[in-house]
Amino acid sequence: MHAGIMLRLLTVLGCLAVARALEGDECRFGSSVGVCVPYSACRPVLEVIRARISICSYTPREAVVCCPVDYRSRLQQIQQQAASESVSVRKCKEYLRQATPTVLLSTLKQNAEVTLKQGKACSTDNKLIIGGEAAKLGEFPHMAALGYQESPTDSISYKCGGSLISDRFVLTAAHCMAPSLVTVRLGDLNLVSDADGSKPQEYDVRDAISHPQYSAKSKHNDIALVELAGKVAFSQAIRPACLFQSADVPDQKLTASGYGADQNYGPSTNILMKVVLEQFDRPTCLNYYARAGVRRLIDSQMCVGFKAGGRDTCQGDSGGPLQVRDPENDCVFQIVGITSYGTYCGGEVPAIYTRVGAFVPWIESVVWGA
Repeated sequence: MHAGIMLRLLTVLGCLAVARALEGDECRFGSSVGVCVPYSACRPVLEVIRARISICSYTPREAVVCCPVDYRSRLQQIQQQAASESVSVRKCKEYLRQATPTVLLSTLKQNAEVTLKQGKACSTDNKLIIGGEAAKLGEFPHMAALGYQESPTDSISYKCGGSLISDRFVLTAAHCMAPSLVTVRLGDLNLVSDADGSKPQEYDVRDAISHPQYSAKSKHNDIALVELAGKVAFSQAIRPACLFQSADVPDQKLTASGYGADQNYGPSTNILMKVVLEQFDRPTCLNYYARAGVRRLIDSQMCVGFKAGGRDTCQGDSGGPLQVRDPENDCVFQIVGITSYGTYCGGEVPAIYTRVGAFVPWIESVVWGA
């Protein structure tokens, strides 16, 4: 090697060696004093406070980063908070991490600052199935299609929707439960064609569990869980949604999705559609439904539609999700409601949905044994 090049290389390496801060060394964490620790030890703290990351040095295994000097006590607080959270909230955070894995970008310089980069694994298009539009590949990775077969010689007919909420369970409506429910399809955009690039997975049904207080007549407590025979392999296109925790849903736009008809009494589209809807107040809703003999809506039901008409969920969307994006990560949805019933698709009359937040304890007891 040329002597001049070798000299310059040794000079650079010498500078790097001087700048190198090892594990346990003091560093600057923003305007405060920090300590250099392995990234894996500090990561939970950095993710909570969303701080910029200062690299102290590298080991063969991982980066050594500057962390607050009190990171151990902060970790304890994070762990205590996690222990007090419900199992569905903890699982939601787990799914959030899987949805957008955090990547620490590498650099050749010590003491460089980088940020935690969230790797997008979803479509974030949130445009405003009657009056709706086709969903994009991977946009609703929790969407499930429930398949029915009356006899072994019959073909599978997909009549209800649902939402994947764990690696074993799909959330849907109790009125969708039937002995002929045999399979659940995940990760599909078009139920009759895979030319769209989707790679759907099909799972046999192990068990179908309706809420113990479900009333077929009133459709009260119209919620159910479908247990799959196999463990779901999560991917970019197939992963769970989270449960909306409160029974009180804020007045905001809600997105419904499903494979149902796009006109009243029309055939199923077989294509996953989405539509943005809004809540109706209870008195207005009851005025619409009084003519249909509905005298009472219980607290675990909600009324949703489009006040100008022309948008709605329709036949075949039963059991499908009504959802909002997670406030911490727009790659994950929270399931607010389950499509229960309606009177006329696409008119001014809203549809009735089951409030998921009212049933979180029951869901947790079945899905996670909480």
